Amino acid sequence: MRLPPILRLKLLWVALVIFIFLLGSIAYGYFTESKANPYTPAGQYAAAPYAIPSWASIFYGNLAPDIKIPNEYTLLAAKTPSVTEYWHLSNFTLNGDSVTVIYNSSYGPKGETSFQKTLYSYGNTGNGSIEIIVKGNEPLNLTLYHEFLYNYLLPNATKFGDYEFYIIQASISAYTTNSYYDFNGYIVNPSNISFWLFLAGNYLPTNLVTLSTVFKYIGNGGWNYILASSASAGETPWLYTSNLPPNETAIASVIMLQKTFNSTGTYRVEYTINYIPNGPNSKLVVYLSDLYFEFLGSKYGVLGTDNNGASVLAEYSQGGIFDLELAILAGLAIVFIGAVFGLFAGYYGGRLDQILTSFTDFILLLPGLAILIVLITIFQQIFVVFSKDILIIIILVILSWPPTARTIRGQVLQVRNMPFVEAAKALGMSNMEIIRKHILRHVFPIIIAQLIFDIPAVIGIESALDFLGVGILKFPTWGNMLGFSTNASLSAPGFAWWWILTPGIALFLLGISLFYIGEAITRYYGSLVGEAH
Repeated sequence: MRLPPILRLKLLWVALVIFIFLLGSIAYGYFTESKANPYTPAGQYAAAPYAIPSWASIFYGNLAPDIKIPNEYTLLAAKTPSVTEYWHLSNFTLNGDSVTVIYNSSYGPKGETSFQKTLYSYGNTGNGSIEIIVKGNEPLNLTLYHEFLYNYLLPNATKFGDYEFYIIQASISAYTTNSYYDFNGYIVNPSNISFWLFLAGNYLPTNLVTLSTVFKYIGNGGWNYILASSASAGETPWLYTSNLPPNETAIASVIMLQKTFNSTGTYRVEYTINYIPNGPNSKLVVYLSDLYFEFLGSKYGVLGTDNNGASVLAEYSQGGIFDLELAILAGLAIVFIGAVFGLFAGYYGGRLDQILTSFTDFILLLPGLAILIVLITIFQQIFVVFSKDILIIIILVILSWPPTARTIRGQVLQVRNMPFVEAAKALGMSNMEIIRKHILRHVFPIIIAQLIFDIPAVIGIESALDFLGVGILKFPTWGNMLGFSTNASLSAPGFAWWWILTPGIALFLLGISLFYIGEAITRYYGSLVGEAH
Protein backbone atom coordinates (compact mmCIF):
# COMPACT_ATOMS: atom_id res chain seq x y z
CA MET A 1 0.00 0.00 0.00
CA ARG A 2 1.47 3.32 -1.10
CA LEU A 3 1.41 6.30 1.20
CA PRO A 4 -0.46 9.43 0.05
CA PRO A 5 1.99 11.88 -1.58
CA ILE A 6 1.80 14.34 1.31
CA LEU A 7 2.96 11.64 3.75
CA ARG A 8 6.06 10.98 1.67
CA LEU A 9 7.52 14.38 2.60
CA LYS A 10 10.42 13.70 4.99
CA LEU A 11 10.27 17.19 6.46
CA LEU A 12 6.65 16.62 7.43
CA TRP A 13 7.60 13.50 9.39
CA VAL A 14 10.40 15.32 11.19
CA ALA A 15 7.99 18.12 12.10
CA LEU A 16 5.36 15.63 13.29
CA VAL A 17 7.89 13.80 15.48
CA ILE A 18 8.95 17.10 17.10
CA PHE A 19 5.34 18.15 17.66
CA ILE A 20 4.36 14.76 19.14
CA PHE A 21 7.42 14.90 21.40
CA LEU A 22 6.30 18.31 22.69
CA LEU A 23 2.77 17.08 23.33
CA GLY A 24 4.13 13.99 25.07
CA SER A 25 6.39 16.02 27.35
CA ILE A 26 3.48 18.30 28.26
CA ALA A 27 1.30 15.28 29.03
CA TYR A 28 4.09 13.71 31.11
CA GLY A 29 4.36 16.82 33.26
CA TYR A 30 0.60 17.09 33.60
CA PHE A 31 0.20 13.52 34.89
CA THR A 32 3.30 13.41 37.12
CA GLU A 33 3.38 16.84 38.76
CA SER A 34 1.04 18.62 41.15
CA LYS A 35 -1.98 20.28 39.53
CA ALA A 36 -1.66 23.26 41.90
CA ASN A 37 -0.78 26.59 40.31
CA PRO A 38 3.03 26.92 40.64
CA TYR A 39 2.63 30.70 40.96
CA THR A 40 0.70 30.32 44.24
CA PRO A 41 1.95 29.00 47.60
CA ALA A 42 0.03 25.75 47.08
CA GLY A 43 2.26 24.89 44.12
CA GLN A 44 5.59 26.05 45.50
CA TYR A 45 8.51 24.44 47.35
CA ALA A 46 8.55 21.08 45.69
CA ALA A 47 12.26 21.40 46.54
CA ALA A 48 14.66 24.20 47.44
CA PRO A 49 14.69 27.28 45.19
CA TYR A 50 16.91 26.84 42.12
CA ALA A 51 17.14 23.06 42.52
CA ILE A 52 18.80 21.59 39.45
CA PRO A 53 17.24 18.75 37.41
CA SER A 54 18.15 15.41 39.00
CA TRP A 55 19.97 14.20 35.88
CA ALA A 56 22.20 17.32 35.92
CA SER A 57 23.83 16.26 39.20
CA ILE A 58 26.48 14.50 37.07
CA PHE A 59 27.83 18.01 36.47
CA TYR A 60 27.41 19.40 39.99
CA GLY A 61 28.24 16.49 42.28
CA ASN A 62 26.19 14.61 44.85
CA LEU A 63 23.70 17.34 45.70
CA ALA A 64 21.02 16.50 48.24
CA PRO A 65 17.56 15.56 46.96
CA ASP A 66 14.36 16.10 48.91
CA ILE A 67 14.39 13.97 52.07
CA LYS A 68 10.91 13.25 53.42
CA ILE A 69 10.22 11.69 56.81
CA PRO A 70 7.93 9.85 56.37
CA ASN A 71 7.84 9.55 52.59
CA GLU A 72 4.45 7.86 52.43
CA TYR A 73 1.23 9.84 52.77
CA THR A 74 -0.50 7.07 54.73
CA LEU A 75 2.16 7.34 57.44
CA LEU A 76 2.32 11.13 57.32
CA ALA A 77 -1.45 11.58 57.69
CA ALA A 78 -1.80 8.65 60.11
CA LYS A 79 -4.01 6.62 57.81
CA THR A 80 -2.50 3.30 58.89
CA PRO A 81 -1.93 1.63 62.29
CA SER A 82 1.76 1.15 61.44
CA VAL A 83 2.30 4.86 62.08
CA THR A 84 2.85 4.07 65.78
CA GLU A 85 5.62 1.64 64.94
CA TYR A 86 7.16 4.13 62.49
CA TRP A 87 7.59 6.65 65.32
CA HIS A 88 8.75 3.95 67.77
CA LEU A 89 5.78 4.17 70.10
CA SER A 90 4.49 1.46 72.42
CA ASN A 91 2.70 1.03 75.74
CA PHE A 92 4.80 1.21 78.91
CA THR A 93 4.75 2.09 82.61
CA LEU A 94 7.33 4.18 84.48
CA ASN A 95 7.40 5.29 88.13
CA GLY A 96 3.74 4.49 88.46
CA ASP A 97 2.75 6.38 85.32
CA SER A 98 1.14 4.49 82.47
CA VAL A 99 1.40 5.33 78.78
CA THR A 100 -1.11 3.83 76.36
CA VAL A 101 -0.69 4.25 72.61
CA ILE A 102 -3.68 3.65 70.32
CA TYR A 103 -4.22 4.12 66.62
CA ASN A 104 -7.42 6.16 66.26
CA SER A 105 -8.95 5.88 62.80
CA SER A 106 -12.00 8.06 63.54
CA TYR A 107 -10.40 11.29 64.80
CA GLY A 108 -8.01 13.47 62.83
CA PRO A 109 -7.00 17.01 61.87
CA LYS A 110 -9.67 19.40 60.66
CA GLY A 111 -10.44 23.07 61.16
CA GLU A 112 -6.80 24.10 61.42
CA THR A 113 -7.15 27.77 60.52
CA SER A 114 -3.41 28.50 60.68
CA PHE A 115 -2.62 25.92 58.00
CA GLN A 116 -1.54 27.20 54.57
CA LYS A 117 -0.99 24.65 51.85
CA THR A 118 2.37 24.42 50.09
CA LEU A 119 4.03 21.38 48.53
CA TYR A 120 5.88 20.72 51.79
CA SER A 121 3.00 21.27 54.24
CA TYR A 122 0.17 18.94 55.15
CA GLY A 123 -2.77 19.79 57.40
CA ASN A 124 -6.49 19.19 57.79
CA THR A 125 -5.90 15.66 56.53
CA GLY A 126 -9.01 14.21 58.14
CA ASN A 127 -9.58 11.10 60.22
CA GLY A 128 -6.54 9.21 61.45
CA SER A 129 -4.26 9.97 64.40
CA ILE A 130 -2.02 8.56 67.10
CA GLU A 131 -3.81 8.66 70.46
CA ILE A 132 -1.49 8.81 73.49
CA ILE A 133 -2.97 8.50 76.99
CA VAL A 134 -0.76 9.34 79.97
CA LYS A 135 -1.94 8.73 83.54
CA GLY A 136 -0.06 9.16 86.78
CA ASN A 137 1.29 11.57 89.33
CA GLU A 138 4.94 11.71 88.25
CA PRO A 139 6.47 13.88 85.50
CA LEU A 140 7.26 11.91 82.38
CA ASN A 141 9.00 12.55 79.05
CA LEU A 142 7.85 10.68 75.97
CA THR A 143 9.82 10.73 72.71
CA LEU A 144 8.69 9.90 69.17
CA TYR A 145 11.55 9.56 66.69
CA HIS A 146 12.64 8.34 63.30
CA GLU A 147 16.13 8.23 61.81
CA PHE A 148 17.41 8.83 58.29
CA LEU A 149 20.75 8.80 56.51
CA TYR A 150 22.20 11.97 55.00
CA ASN A 151 25.02 11.08 52.62
CA TYR A 152 25.20 14.07 50.27
CA LEU A 153 27.14 17.27 49.79
CA LEU A 154 26.78 19.50 52.83
CA PRO A 155 24.95 22.83 52.46
CA ASN A 156 28.18 24.79 53.03
CA ALA A 157 30.00 22.85 50.29
CA THR A 158 28.03 24.13 47.32
CA LYS A 159 26.51 27.41 46.11
CA PHE A 160 23.16 25.66 45.85
CA GLY A 161 23.25 24.98 49.58
CA ASP A 162 22.43 28.63 50.30
CA TYR A 163 18.88 27.90 49.18
CA GLU A 164 18.36 24.61 50.99
CA PHE A 165 16.28 24.47 54.16
CA TYR A 166 14.28 22.04 56.25
CA ILE A 167 10.86 22.06 57.90
CA ILE A 168 9.13 20.14 60.65
CA GLN A 169 5.40 20.11 61.28
CA ALA A 170 2.69 18.46 63.33
CA SER A 171 -1.03 18.51 63.99
CA ILE A 172 -2.01 18.14 67.63
CA SER A 173 -5.15 17.97 69.72
CA ALA A 174 -4.99 17.54 73.49
CA TYR A 175 -7.22 17.14 76.56
CA THR A 176 -5.80 17.60 80.07
CA THR A 177 -7.08 16.71 83.53
CA ASN A 178 -5.09 18.27 86.39
CA SER A 179 -2.01 18.32 84.20
CA TYR A 180 0.19 20.39 81.92
CA TYR A 181 2.31 19.41 78.97
CA ASP A 182 4.84 20.67 76.45
CA PHE A 183 5.11 19.44 72.89
CA ASN A 184 8.46 19.99 71.16
CA GLY A 185 10.10 19.27 67.81
CA TYR A 186 13.81 18.65 67.22
CA ILE A 187 16.33 17.56 64.63
CA VAL A 188 19.38 15.76 66.05
CA ASN A 189 22.56 15.50 63.97
CA PRO A 190 25.18 12.70 63.98
CA SER A 191 27.17 14.59 66.67
CA ASN A 192 24.08 14.22 68.91
CA ILE A 193 23.48 17.97 68.91
CA SER A 194 19.78 18.84 69.11
CA PHE A 195 18.21 21.78 67.31
CA TRP A 196 15.03 22.91 69.02
CA LEU A 197 12.50 23.81 66.32
CA PHE A 198 9.19 24.44 68.05
CA LEU A 199 7.62 24.65 71.51
CA ALA A 200 3.90 24.21 72.09
CA GLY A 201 1.46 23.04 74.74
CA ASN A 202 -0.24 24.62 77.74
CA TYR A 203 2.83 25.11 79.96
CA LEU A 204 5.80 27.41 79.40
CA PRO A 205 8.74 26.52 81.68
CA THR A 206 9.30 29.41 84.09
CA ASN A 207 13.07 29.28 83.58
CA LEU A 208 12.65 29.84 79.85
CA VAL A 209 10.43 32.91 79.76
CA THR A 210 12.49 34.30 76.88
CA LEU A 211 10.86 31.61 74.73
CA SER A 212 7.42 33.14 75.16
CA THR A 213 7.70 34.80 71.73
CA VAL A 214 7.96 31.41 70.00
CA PHE A 215 5.65 29.45 72.30
CA LYS A 216 2.34 28.28 70.82
CA TYR A 217 -0.39 27.82 73.39
CA ILE A 218 -2.74 24.88 72.82
CA GLY A 219 -5.94 24.63 74.80
CA ASN A 220 -8.19 21.66 75.35
CA GLY A 221 -9.90 20.30 72.25
CA GLY A 222 -9.67 21.25 68.61
CA TRP A 223 -6.80 20.72 66.22
CA ASN A 224 -3.74 22.92 66.01
CA TYR A 225 -1.22 23.06 63.17
CA ILE A 226 2.45 23.67 63.97
CA LEU A 227 5.15 24.45 61.41
CA ALA A 228 8.78 25.41 61.95
CA SER A 229 11.53 25.96 59.41
CA SER A 230 15.25 26.61 59.32
CA ALA A 231 14.41 29.31 56.78
CA SER A 232 12.64 31.14 59.64
CA ALA A 233 15.22 30.47 62.34
CA GLY A 234 14.22 33.65 64.15
CA GLU A 235 10.88 32.05 64.97
CA THR A 236 12.35 28.90 66.54
CA PRO A 237 13.44 28.25 70.17
CA TRP A 238 16.90 27.38 68.81
CA LEU A 239 17.69 31.05 68.19
CA TYR A 240 17.14 31.85 71.89
CA THR A 241 19.31 28.97 73.08
CA SER A 242 22.10 29.17 70.49
CA ASN A 243 23.89 32.19 71.98
CA LEU A 244 24.52 33.69 68.55
CA PRO A 245 26.32 37.04 68.68
CA PRO A 246 24.11 39.97 67.63
CA ASN A 247 25.96 40.46 64.34
CA GLU A 248 25.02 36.91 63.26
CA THR A 249 21.30 36.94 64.01
CA ALA A 250 20.58 38.40 60.56
CA ILE A 251 21.97 35.23 58.97
CA ALA A 252 20.60 32.87 61.61
CA SER A 253 18.83 30.75 58.98
CA VAL A 254 22.06 30.01 57.11
CA ILE A 255 23.94 29.30 60.35
CA MET A 256 21.17 27.03 61.62
CA LEU A 257 21.14 25.00 58.40
CA GLN A 258 24.92 24.66 58.25
CA LYS A 259 25.27 23.79 61.93
CA THR A 260 22.53 21.18 61.69
CA PHE A 261 23.79 19.49 58.53
CA ASN A 262 27.51 19.71 59.23
CA SER A 263 28.41 16.09 58.49
CA THR A 264 27.16 13.01 56.74
CA GLY A 265 25.63 10.28 58.82
CA THR A 266 22.46 9.35 60.66
CA TYR A 267 20.05 12.13 61.66
CA ARG A 268 17.05 11.80 63.94
CA VAL A 269 13.71 13.61 63.84
CA GLU A 270 12.22 13.88 67.32
CA TYR A 271 8.94 14.94 68.85
CA THR A 272 8.77 15.04 72.66
CA ILE A 273 5.86 15.27 75.06
CA ASN A 274 6.69 16.48 78.57
CA TYR A 275 3.92 15.43 80.95
CA ILE A 276 3.56 17.54 84.12
CA PRO A 277 0.92 16.31 86.63
CA ASN A 278 -0.71 18.95 88.81
CA GLY A 279 -3.01 17.17 91.21
CA PRO A 280 -4.74 13.89 91.92
CA ASN A 281 -5.99 11.73 89.05
CA SER A 282 -3.83 13.61 86.56
CA LYS A 283 -4.32 12.63 82.96
CA LEU A 284 -3.24 13.76 79.51
CA VAL A 285 -4.72 12.63 76.19
CA VAL A 286 -2.81 13.75 73.09
CA TYR A 287 -3.79 13.12 69.47
CA LEU A 288 -1.02 13.51 66.88
CA SER A 289 -1.13 13.46 63.10
CA ASP A 290 0.69 14.99 60.12
CA LEU A 291 4.05 14.39 61.80
CA TYR A 292 6.44 15.31 59.03
CA PHE A 293 9.99 16.47 58.40
CA GLU A 294 11.38 17.49 55.03
CA PHE A 295 14.82 18.58 53.90
CA LEU A 296 14.31 20.55 50.71
CA GLY A 297 17.31 19.68 48.59
CA SER A 298 19.05 21.08 45.55
CA LYS A 299 18.04 18.57 42.90
CA TYR A 300 14.55 17.76 41.81
CA GLY A 301 12.74 15.93 39.05
CA VAL A 302 13.29 16.28 35.33
CA LEU A 303 13.51 20.07 35.08
CA GLY A 304 14.39 21.34 38.56
CA THR A 305 12.72 24.27 40.33
CA ASP A 306 12.41 28.04 40.00
CA ASN A 307 13.18 30.80 42.49
CA ASN A 308 10.17 29.80 44.62
CA GLY A 309 10.97 26.10 44.61
CA ALA A 310 8.11 25.42 42.19
CA SER A 311 8.58 22.59 39.73
CA VAL A 312 9.69 23.88 36.33
CA LEU A 313 8.12 20.79 34.74
CA ALA A 314 4.76 21.72 36.34
CA GLU A 315 5.11 25.27 34.99
CA TYR A 316 6.10 23.94 31.57
CA SER A 317 3.18 21.51 31.30
CA GLN A 318 0.53 23.86 32.69
CA GLY A 319 1.92 26.72 30.61
CA GLY A 320 2.00 24.57 27.47
CA ILE A 321 -1.62 23.48 27.93
CA PHE A 322 -2.72 27.05 28.57
CA ASP A 323 -0.80 28.44 25.59
CA LEU A 324 -2.13 25.78 23.22
CA GLU A 325 -5.71 26.23 24.41
CA LEU A 326 -5.49 30.01 24.04
CA ALA A 327 -3.78 29.72 20.62
CA ILE A 328 -6.32 27.21 19.27
CA LEU A 329 -9.26 29.37 20.36
CA ALA A 330 -7.69 32.52 18.95
CA GLY A 331 -6.51 30.67 15.83
CA LEU A 332 -10.01 29.34 15.09
CA ALA A 333 -11.47 32.83 15.40
CA ILE A 334 -8.69 34.32 13.25
CA VAL A 335 -9.15 31.69 10.53
CA PHE A 336 -12.94 32.07 10.57
CA ILE A 337 -12.81 35.84 10.09
CA GLY A 338 -9.97 35.60 7.60
CA ALA A 339 -11.75 32.87 5.65
CA VAL A 340 -14.97 34.89 5.39
CA PHE A 341 -13.14 37.98 4.17
CA GLY A 342 -10.89 35.99 1.83
CA LEU A 343 -13.69 33.90 0.32
CA PHE A 344 -15.96 36.84 -0.46
CA ALA A 345 -13.18 39.16 -1.65
CA GLY A 346 -11.62 36.49 -3.88
CA TYR A 347 -14.84 35.10 -5.33
CA TYR A 348 -16.84 38.25 -5.97
CA GLY A 349 -13.92 40.52 -6.90
CA GLY A 350 -14.68 44.01 -8.20
CA ARG A 351 -15.71 46.73 -5.79
CA LEU A 352 -16.32 44.35 -2.89
CA ASP A 353 -12.81 42.99 -3.32
CA GLN A 354 -11.39 46.52 -3.30
CA ILE A 355 -13.26 47.48 -0.14
CA LEU A 356 -12.36 44.30 1.76
CA THR A 357 -8.76 44.33 0.55
CA SER A 358 -8.32 48.00 1.52
CA PHE A 359 -9.71 47.33 5.00
CA THR A 360 -7.44 44.30 5.32
CA ASP A 361 -4.39 46.30 4.26
CA PHE A 362 -5.27 49.05 6.75
CA ILE A 363 -5.29 46.54 9.64
CA LEU A 364 -2.01 45.07 8.36
CA LEU A 365 -0.32 48.48 8.49
CA LEU A 366 -1.06 48.90 12.19
CA PRO A 367 1.89 48.28 14.59
CA GLY A 368 0.32 45.15 16.08
CA LEU A 369 2.42 44.51 19.20
CA ALA A 370 2.45 48.15 20.27
CA ILE A 371 -1.32 48.44 19.84
CA LEU A 372 -1.80 45.14 21.68
CA ILE A 373 0.10 46.44 24.68
CA VAL A 374 -1.80 49.75 24.70
CA LEU A 375 -5.23 48.16 24.24
CA ILE A 376 -4.66 45.47 26.86
CA THR A 377 -3.48 48.07 29.36
CA ILE A 378 -6.47 50.34 28.68
CA PHE A 379 -9.20 47.71 28.48
CA GLN A 380 -7.93 45.81 31.52
CA GLN A 381 -8.59 48.95 33.56
CA ILE A 382 -11.99 49.68 31.97
CA PHE A 383 -13.45 46.18 31.66
CA VAL A 384 -12.35 44.67 34.95
CA VAL A 385 -14.96 41.91 34.56
CA PHE A 386 -12.96 40.45 31.68
CA SER A 387 -10.21 38.03 32.53
CA LYS A 388 -6.96 39.00 30.91
CA ASP A 389 -6.72 35.84 28.80
CA ILE A 390 -10.12 36.51 27.17
CA LEU A 391 -9.14 40.13 26.59
CA ILE A 392 -5.90 39.02 24.91
CA ILE A 393 -7.77 36.59 22.65
CA ILE A 394 -10.25 39.27 21.55
CA ILE A 395 -7.58 41.85 20.76
CA LEU A 396 -5.32 39.28 19.08
CA VAL A 397 -8.15 38.16 16.83
CA ILE A 398 -9.05 41.73 15.86
CA LEU A 399 -5.46 42.51 14.84
CA SER A 400 -4.34 39.14 13.40
CA TRP A 401 -6.88 37.98 10.80
CA PRO A 402 -5.65 40.04 7.75
CA PRO A 403 -2.71 37.79 6.71
CA THR A 404 -5.05 34.79 6.72
CA ALA A 405 -7.61 36.70 4.66
CA ARG A 406 -5.00 37.66 2.04
CA THR A 407 -3.73 34.08 1.72
CA ILE A 408 -7.21 32.61 1.30
CA ARG A 409 -8.19 35.39 -1.13
CA GLY A 410 -5.21 34.44 -3.31
CA GLN A 411 -6.27 30.79 -3.35
CA VAL A 412 -9.87 31.66 -4.15
CA LEU A 413 -8.77 33.87 -7.08
CA GLN A 414 -7.14 30.81 -8.67
CA VAL A 415 -9.98 28.39 -7.93
CA ARG A 416 -12.82 30.62 -9.17
CA ASN A 417 -11.43 30.62 -12.73
CA MET A 418 -11.27 26.84 -13.02
CA PRO A 419 -13.58 25.00 -15.44
CA PHE A 420 -15.70 23.26 -12.81
CA VAL A 421 -16.67 26.66 -11.33
CA GLU A 422 -17.72 27.92 -14.75
CA ALA A 423 -19.68 24.71 -15.26
CA ALA A 424 -21.46 25.17 -11.93
CA LYS A 425 -22.47 28.69 -12.95
CA ALA A 426 -23.77 27.39 -16.28
CA LEU A 427 -25.91 24.85 -14.41
CA GLY A 428 -27.57 27.70 -12.52
CA MET A 429 -26.02 27.17 -9.09
CA SER A 430 -26.14 30.23 -6.84
CA ASN A 431 -22.98 31.99 -5.75
CA MET A 432 -23.35 30.73 -2.16
CA GLU A 433 -23.79 27.14 -3.40
CA ILE A 434 -20.65 27.46 -5.53
CA ILE A 435 -18.68 28.89 -2.61
CA ARG A 436 -19.91 26.17 -0.28
CA LYS A 437 -19.67 23.15 -2.58
CA HIS A 438 -16.69 24.01 -4.77
CA ILE A 439 -14.60 26.95 -3.63
CA LEU A 440 -14.55 26.12 0.08
CA ARG A 441 -13.86 22.43 -0.59
CA HIS A 442 -10.77 23.29 -2.61
CA VAL A 443 -9.36 25.91 -0.25
CA PHE A 444 -10.22 24.06 2.96
CA PRO A 445 -6.76 22.38 3.25
CA ILE A 446 -5.21 25.84 2.95
CA ILE A 447 -7.52 27.08 5.71
CA ILE A 448 -6.31 24.20 7.90
CA ALA A 449 -2.71 25.10 7.05
CA GLN A 450 -3.39 28.72 8.03
CA LEU A 451 -4.77 27.54 11.37
CA ILE A 452 -1.58 25.58 11.92
CA PHE A 453 0.47 28.66 11.03
CA ASP A 454 -1.62 30.86 13.32
CA ILE A 455 -1.19 28.71 16.45
CA PRO A 456 2.57 29.34 16.90
CA ALA A 457 2.09 32.94 15.78
CA VAL A 458 -0.50 33.53 18.52
CA ILE A 459 1.66 31.77 21.10
CA GLY A 460 4.64 33.88 20.02
CA ILE A 461 2.72 37.15 20.39
CA GLU A 462 1.13 36.09 23.68
CA SER A 463 4.53 34.99 24.98
CA ALA A 464 6.01 38.37 24.02
CA LEU A 465 3.27 40.11 26.02
CA ASP A 466 3.92 37.85 29.01
CA PHE A 467 7.67 38.34 28.70
CA LEU A 468 7.19 42.12 28.75
CA GLY A 469 4.98 41.87 31.83
CA VAL A 470 1.68 43.03 30.31
CA GLY A 471 0.16 39.62 29.59
CA ILE A 472 -0.69 36.67 31.84
CA LEU A 473 1.31 36.85 35.08
CA LYS A 474 -0.63 34.88 37.69
CA PHE A 475 -0.60 31.55 35.88
CA PRO A 476 2.29 29.82 34.06
CA THR A 477 2.79 30.46 30.36
CA TRP A 478 5.93 29.85 28.37
CA GLY A 479 6.26 33.59 27.87
CA ASN A 480 6.14 34.60 31.53
CA MET A 481 8.42 31.67 32.38
CA LEU A 482 10.98 33.26 30.08
CA GLY A 483 10.39 36.68 31.62
CA PHE A 484 10.63 35.56 35.25
CA SER A 485 13.64 33.31 34.63
CA THR A 486 15.51 36.03 32.75
CA ASN A 487 14.96 38.51 35.59
CA ALA A 488 16.16 36.02 38.19
CA SER A 489 19.01 34.43 36.26
CA LEU A 490 21.79 36.89 37.09
CA SER A 491 21.56 36.20 40.82
CA ALA A 492 20.72 32.50 40.47
CA PRO A 493 23.30 29.72 40.81
CA GLY A 494 24.20 28.40 37.37
CA PHE A 495 22.09 31.25 35.94
CA ALA A 496 19.11 28.88 36.37
CA TRP A 497 19.73 27.59 32.84
CA TRP A 498 17.18 24.76 33.23
CA TRP A 499 14.47 27.34 33.92
CA ILE A 500 15.34 29.64 31.02
CA LEU A 501 16.02 27.00 28.36
CA THR A 502 12.85 24.98 28.95
CA PRO A 503 10.29 27.53 27.63
CA GLY A 504 12.77 28.92 25.08
CA ILE A 505 13.39 25.53 23.46
CA ALA A 506 9.69 24.66 23.66
CA LEU A 507 8.67 27.84 21.83
CA PHE A 508 11.34 27.24 19.18
CA LEU A 509 10.40 23.60 18.58
CA LEU A 510 6.67 24.34 18.53
CA GLY A 511 7.20 27.13 16.02
CA ILE A 512 9.34 25.18 13.56
CA SER A 513 7.28 21.96 13.83
CA LEU A 514 3.95 23.64 13.15
CA PHE A 515 5.49 25.84 10.46
CA TYR A 516 6.76 22.85 8.50
CA ILE A 517 3.52 20.92 9.00
CA GLY A 518 1.58 23.89 7.64
CA GLU A 519 4.12 24.42 4.86
CA ALA A 520 3.80 20.79 3.76
CA ILE A 521 0.01 21.09 3.57
CA THR A 522 0.25 24.41 1.70
CA ARG A 523 2.74 23.09 -0.84
CA TYR A 524 0.90 19.89 -1.54
CA TYR A 525 -2.66 21.20 -1.77
CA GLY A 526 -1.55 24.49 -3.29
CA SER A 527 0.03 22.58 -6.16
CA LEU A 528 -3.26 20.79 -6.76
CA VAL A 529 -4.91 24.10 -7.61
CA GLY A 530 -2.07 25.39 -9.71
CA GLU A 531 0.05 27.16 -7.08
CA ALA A 532 3.75 27.01 -7.89
CA HIS A 533 6.33 26.62 -5.15
